[in-house]
Formats: sequence, C-alpha cells, structure tokens
Amino acid sequence: MKKKIKYYLATVLLFSSIVIYSQQKNVENVFDNNFAIVPSFDLRANDLLGSSYINEQFLAVKLINSDKTYLMRYNAYMDEIEFEKDGKLFYLTKAYNFSIIFESLNKIYQVFSYQENNRTKDGYFVALSKGDNISLLLQEKIKYFDEVKARSGYTKDKPAALKRIKDKLYIGYNNKTASELPIKKNELLKLFSSKSADIEVYAKKNNLDFRKNEDLIQMFNYYNTLN
Repeated sequence: MKKKIKYYLATVLLFSSIVIYSQQKNVENVFDNNFAIVPSFDLRANDLLGSSYINEQFLAVKLINSDKTYLMRYNAYMDEIEFEKDGKLFYLTKAYNFSIIFESLNKIYQVFSYQENNRTKDGYFVALSKGDNISLLLQEKIKYFDEVKARSGYTKDKPAALKRIKDKLYIGYNNKTASELPIKKNELLKLFSSKSADIEVYAKKNNLDFRKNEDLIQMFNYYNTLN
C-alpha cells in the first residue's frame, strides 16, 4: 500500500512539474513571437519638449509563469510596452493573458478593454489592487500638445510638447473590461455590491478618504479579503 502511495505521489509531482514547465515555455514562446515594430513618432518640431515615457530607462521585467527577465519600458504616449531586439525597437502586441511586472518600480501592467471617445480600445493599466471579481486600476497618460505661435511681439512661441496629464482610476473586471471609477462616494460603494456596508464601516473606522488613491487601495484590498 505504501509503495502505491509513493508511486502515486511521484506521478502527481512529475505531472505537476511538466504542467508548470509547459505553462512557462508557452508564455515565453508566445512572448518571443508576440511583438511588432514600433511605428516611428513624428516629432513635428525639432525642439519638442518632454518625453513619451514615464521612465525612459529599459528596466528588468518578468512575466507571469516565466522565470526569464526582459528589458522593457512603458511608452505612455503611444500606450505601448517597448523592448529592444537585435538592435531594433519593438513593442508587445497587447494580450489579456500577460501580466508585465516591473519589479524595481513595484508596478504590474495588464491589458483591459475600455471606452474612450465612444470607441472601444485595449490599453495598459497599472494594477493597484488585484481581486477575483474587481480590481483597482490606474491609467497613466502623456499627451501631445501642438506648437503655439506667439500672438504678439511681447510673447514667445511655445514649442510642441509631450506632457504628463492627470492619471485616471478605473475599475477592472474579471472579463478584462474596465470602466472609469465613479467620483461620487455612493456610486463607488455600489461597486462592492453586498459588501458595500462593510466597506463603508471599514473606511469610517480607519479614516479613509474616497478621493485618495492610497486609501482606495486599502479599501479594495480589504474588500478582496471578504468572502
């Protein structure tokens, strides 16, 4: 009987190892073949100010279910994750099954579908709090502003510029869709459905502000501990 149990356990462990290895290789194979050439950005003006990156450095990145590391950076103007391969610049094709972890920045980027200007788009979001049902997401944005010519001899031309604009908070669902987080407290509490009263009590007890990101993260983290 003991021999049968040992044999069964060894078989299970071997099978589990094969599954984990297969998942890891699948992620790596998909990644290694899941990129496209970055389209060139028309600078329009030689004296363009600002940057299209939150952080211009290529930083070490890990993917879920993979031990390999890659050097990447986030282009917030293009909303693309970039990396270099054979001396050329590429970006990842957006895929829902990737979690891109910038360990040194303590950031996890994931792709969600969302609405912008009455259009459905896929975009990268920073996961501030991850849950089985809902997650708190942050959308980082850099916007292009055209050159502004001086209207008189007393003013100067304003060169074209890339500027960081205010980040937006979103609610992410397990079907990989996201919608902008409501501003009003009552509407926000509705997101927690049957646990809304628990969240309200928790927020009051801990003096949490529904307008502050760090307090919202704490609320979402608490919600994800509730059954």
